[in-house]
Amino acid sequence: MKSIVLAAVTLIVGCVIGLTDGDVLGESVVGSGDKIVKSVCVQCHRVEGKPAPRRTKQAPDLIWAGNKYQREWLVAWLQNPEFRHYPVGYDFRPERKKRHLALPADQAKAVAEFLATRKDGRIKEGVMKPGTAEQLERGQKLYREHGCQNCHFTPAKTAKGFAGGTSSTSFIMVGDRLNADWVYRFNQNPNDFEPDSGAYIPKPPLPDDDIYAITAYMMTFK
Repeated sequence: MKSIVLAAVTLIVGCVIGLTDGDVLGESVVGSGDKIVKSVCVQCHRVEGKPAPRRTKQAPDLIWAGNKYQREWLVAWLQNPEFRHYPVGYDFRPERKKRHLALPADQAKAVAEFLATRKDGRIKEGVMKPGTAEQLERGQKLYREHGCQNCHFTPAKTAKGFAGGTSSTSFIMVGDRLNADWVYRFNQNPNDFEPDSGAYIPKPPLPDDDIYAITAYMMTFK
């Protein structure tokens, strides 16, 4: 089965990914997060502008990074970017599997502080709450019924700790990486943030209560 409406979460998961091979950003580029992002990160990421199809970009947008990423996780990941958001490379391109540039702690904090200012008014904060037992049970059922795990790495009781397909972003640690309000709004209509995303949208579309339940269930992924 095709994935549910959340198939193209580029959560980001997306996610922050880069082309740089270097291990640490040197002293040649220091200063505020604004300076680092606009001199280094924009070589791969967009930090402003309108949504654009993934096939036209080198890396995920950071336009709404302040809505999307949990700051504590982002600071840690920028210092040690071992986790791969896209198992087969961004937009299915193997060359996008290169390790992301790592930053010293002070620069990682400065970049995360600046990215926290990049927000989108369409994403309402405080909408998502921890799911009730009933919502989590329904979300899990819908997640499985619509085959979300066919495209996304999903936590599972396996030797590796996960199962699922590699054709889209990994959902491992979604609950620690991404903000629930971002995931919920993205799940409502991925094309609002990734035009021509290719995400499967049920016909008729799922009601918001179901999307809320799926999102609540996803946020339990650690």
